[in-house]
Amino acid sequence: MKKALFLLSAVLLVAGMQAKEYSYVWGTEFPNYQSQIPSSDFTTNDGSFRFTSDKANGSSGPQFGADSKAGLLLRLYADNTLRIESLKGEKITSVTFVIGGNGHYKLAGLTPSTGQMGEPYIGKDETDSFREYRLFWTGSTADVTFTVGHECQYGIDCAEQGKEGEPGTCMTKQIIIRTDATSAIDMLDSSSMGEGGVRRVIYNGRVYILQAGKTYTLTGQEIE
Repeated sequence: MKKALFLLSAVLLVAGMQAKEYSYVWGTEFPNYQSQIPSSDFTTNDGSFRFTSDKANGSSGPQFGADSKAGLLLRLYADNTLRIESLKGEKITSVTFVIGGNGHYKLAGLTPSTGQMGEPYIGKDETDSFREYRLFWTGSTADVTFTVGHECQYGIDCAEQGKEGEPGTCMTKQIIIRTDATSAIDMLDSSSMGEGGVRRVIYNGRVYILQAGKTYTLTGQEIE
């Protein structure tokens, strides 16, 4: 029993260590956006994610644009879509949309293709100087598409000024992505243990995975 508990604890510890966070501030990601003219489709500089924005059913299409208060904004308008794909085998578990500048006026809700949206944060930044709204998504996928709401839902215009029917927007100055990194172990057949299946063993204080005559570390690296 003690051995089983030790193995379980070791596996959970490594699983927790596999979580990663990526933060993309558009002003930093595209410092020369006016000369390089990034389109609405781009891959992050670190090669981890592909973003694909589309006009879809909207009347205006996505674009990058400078904002005097929030820096560079990725501007999505009513009924536009934003697809985020993980390119390195990691499952996306949460996405935070940081809204700045003009994005506060007509902010709409988002409808995800999978997972669910949480309660938004309607407040200010850490310095308590500027409005900084946030929309939150959680799930578990390598590919998710968000559709911007047709009408303003959380923005100043509709929530504070009472302007009904204003077209929605989602203008991010930053997107924060958290992932649960996968490894070779995630692809092992864990439905059976023992002969022909997966076995966990401890050797010299380390936990290893044995399967099909091969040995792996808990991070998925094969031991030759």
